[in-house]
Formats: sequence, C-alpha cells, structure tokens
Amino acid sequence: MIAPDANQPHLAASDDGSFYAAFIKDGNIGFSCSMDKGKTWSAPVVAIDAKGKASGGMQRGPRIAVDGKKTIYITAPMTFDETELGGKKYPVRDLFLAVSTDGGKTFSEPVQINDTPKKAPEALHWLAAAPNGDVFAVWLDLRQRDKGQDLGYVKISEQGKKIGKNGLLPGPLCECCAPGLAVDAKGNPMVLYREGGKTNRSIFLGISTNGGASFSKISRINQGETKIDACPMDAPQVAVSRDGTKIATAWMDFRAGTNLRHVQWSVGAGGRVPPETSASDDAKGGQGHPSLAFDAGGVVWCAWEDTRRGLNAQGIFAADWKTRKNIAVSAEGEGKCGYPTLASAGGTLGVTYESGSSVAFRVVAP
Repeated sequence: MIAPDANQPHLAASDDGSFYAAFIKDGNIGFSCSMDKGKTWSAPVVAIDAKGKASGGMQRGPRIAVDGKKTIYITAPMTFDETELGGKKYPVRDLFLAVSTDGGKTFSEPVQINDTPKKAPEALHWLAAAPNGDVFAVWLDLRQRDKGQDLGYVKISEQGKKIGKNGLLPGPLCECCAPGLAVDAKGNPMVLYREGGKTNRSIFLGISTNGGASFSKISRINQGETKIDACPMDAPQVAVSRDGTKIATAWMDFRAGTNLRHVQWSVGAGGRVPPETSASDDAKGGQGHPSLAFDAGGVVWCAWEDTRRGLNAQGIFAADWKTRKNIAVSAEGEGKCGYPTLASAGGTLGVTYESGSSVAFRVVAP
C-alpha cells in the first residue's frame, strides 16, 4: 500500500528504478515515492496544500510526471477562491502546477497553468514530460464555447518556471472524458481524445512535430464503430516507445453491445495504426479506464479495470502486446479496485490504483 484513505492516484517513473505517485489524501494533493523499484514507499507528504478542500473522482485528480533530471511535476484541479468554496456543491476549479527539484522533499507554491480562469470546470486533464525537461499538459476547455469542449494545451519549461501561452485544438471533444497524452524523446507531444457531439463517437490522435507549438497531424484511429452516443467518462490513452518508432493507443467503447464496456488497443509503427483488438481474453464482465506503458524491452503493456469477477469485485488486469495473455494484478480478496496507472522504472513495470479506500501499488513485470 502507498497511502490509506486516498484516491485518484497517478504514477510516474525514472530510469534508475524509482517510482513517484500523486493522489488525493485528506483534502490535499499527496505525494509518495519509491527508490527501490516499488519495494518500499515513503510516507505520504503534501505536495499541494489545498486547505483540505481538494476532491476528485472519475479521473478528476492529480497527474504526475518526471523529466530526465528527476524534476517532479504535479498538476491538479483545485480552487483557492473562497467564493467558489463557500457553499457551492461543485466549485469551479482551475489547473495548478507544483514542482520539486529535490526528489519530493519540498514543492514549489502552486501556479495556475490554464490562462483563462474558470474555463476548465470539468477538471479533466493529463500531464507528460520529455527527458529534456519539456512538460506538457492538456485538458478540456470551454473558453470559446457555450456547449461542448475544446482541447486546451500548454508547454511548461525551465523546471516549471516558464509556462507558455495556452493553445486550443478545436473540438467538440467528449464532455467528460479526459484526453490522453504522451511525449516522445524529442519533446513532441501526442494527444488522444474522444470526439463529442454525435453518435458513434470516434477516437482521434493528434501529433505535434514542432515541439508542441501545434498539432498538425490529426486522424481517426478506431476502425470499428464505438457505439458510444454520450460521454462514458472514460479517458483514452496513448504511449510512445523510447525510440519514438511505436505508438500505442487504448480506449473503452460499446461495440460489443449497449453498455458492454470493452477496452480496445492497438500498436502502430511507421505512421500506420493497425486495427484495434480487445484487451480482455475473457468474455465475462466489462473493462474500462485503460493505462499504457512500454517496458524496458520496448513491449507495450495495458492495464485496465475488469469486472470478470463481478461488479463488486472489480479488479485490475494487465496484458502485454506480445503475448496478449491477461494477468490478474489485484488480489481476489482485495475488494473493488479502479483507475490503474502504469509506469516503467528501468527494468520494472509497476501499476498504482485505487484499492477500496486506499492507493495500492503492484509490480507487473518482470
């Protein structure tokens, strides 16, 4: 266990075998790390003091990323506006960033990264860092809309000291599905999102070739119809191999039937995205909230929620693209588990997830 009485975890890793986790705990944004490939974890500390007012669920939580210098970046949706906090059931939140340059011993004061306040109320976002220290965040943004969402994005550099001007990728995007994000070794981000506003909502991949200044290559990647006509609150995910030659994508859709949640995934190379396939090898139950990561050997893994044991015994399962064999990550007696996040720390692939009312961690491979 990483942290009791905590939720909405997110995981990052560095090549030396270290893992880093962010989560919501006691109304603040918590942080814990492991320097020994996940064997032991530090006691949780407060990375962002939200005065006990931070809350989240359904992927509305903090994100964490680590660059090549082991600078730690944590973003989270929150508000410090007493007008919002004073009696509103759903306070409008913005996105804030805190940075640590000493391994998580201390964090900077949080700074807002969406430059138009109160226009990212869904608080659904993602964060990723390149080895060179270029950091990117993407989120659902409605500054130019009364209905629907566009994709807001920003580049962060100089260890968090420089926050660029926000950019917008026109939507409409799915109203309550966070976008997925990855950054290649050259500092080029790629974003995966579910479209909104019509039936059979498709999955689109946007790739930047100019360091995040714009996303010029945008293409639909699902080859089968998703059968999704309204927001399922389930973020699609993207990952890129270390050498930049392979891109993996994963998402949940209803192609198997009404409300039958199945995770689809695909791995492409050379600009080609092959047809997707189901992650699960069991026809029972449903899957959702996938996560992706490449291991040290360049093989991509997917982890997801799975109800093959029953709705109240929802567990975490994983598979690698090479064998496609499903493995149970969470134990049968662990209770209901959800929201997995994979990360590769050198030769160790780990996953963090909600386990009941706690945040847990397991080594997936080797």
